[in-house]
Amino acid sequence: MHKIIEPSTNYHQTIQNDFIMLEEIEDNTYLIDCEIDCRFGRKQLQEVQFDNCRFLTNDFTQMEFLDIIFMKCDLSNFDFNKSIFYRCQFHSCKLIGSQFIGSKFKNILWQDCLMNYSIFSESKMNLVSFEENQLGDTYFQDVHFDKVNFLKCNLQLADFTDSKLNNLDFSTCDFIDIKLSPNLAKGLSIRFDQAAAIAMMLGVTIKN
Repeated sequence: MHKIIEPSTNYHQTIQNDFIMLEEIEDNTYLIDCEIDCRFGRKQLQEVQFDNCRFLTNDFTQMEFLDIIFMKCDLSNFDFNKSIFYRCQFHSCKLIGSQFIGSKFKNILWQDCLMNYSIFSESKMNLVSFEENQLGDTYFQDVHFDKVNFLKCNLQLADFTDSKLNNLDFSTCDFIDIKLSPNLAKGLSIRFDQAAAIAMMLGVTIKN
């Protein structure tokens, strides 16, 4: 398993049960049970933790997230396209249908998140770990994977077409059907009982 650098958590202030504009959030801030809106947009967030916060805006395109932690936040149907994530963590969050197309990720942890139908196509991932997430029907098309972990995730109908799967390990994950490009699957590790799903894509018939 690849070691991931954790985000810095040197918070200087804590804000709880408040309404705050995204543009007004200072670096090194811990926000708990807050409502967050956005007026003009923002390009960077650094060293901030959002704990059970409610976002009234869902447009985070072309943003930089540095040392950010999302805890128990609903980020479903959010637009993170072409954004940069560095040393970030997502714990017990909802990201159903969220888009990360063309984004870049380094030192990222996704843990116990509901991520069905999310889209990571054309993104680049380096030192990323998906742990115990629901990733059914998630799109990983044409993704560059480098030192990426998938641990105990549901990958049913996840789509990895046009992505090189060398050095990925799905053996702790669950799926009956999965989508990938057979010519790019060399080096992928799976369990014996998962082989049938891969064999079907190769036109191989397995008989008892």
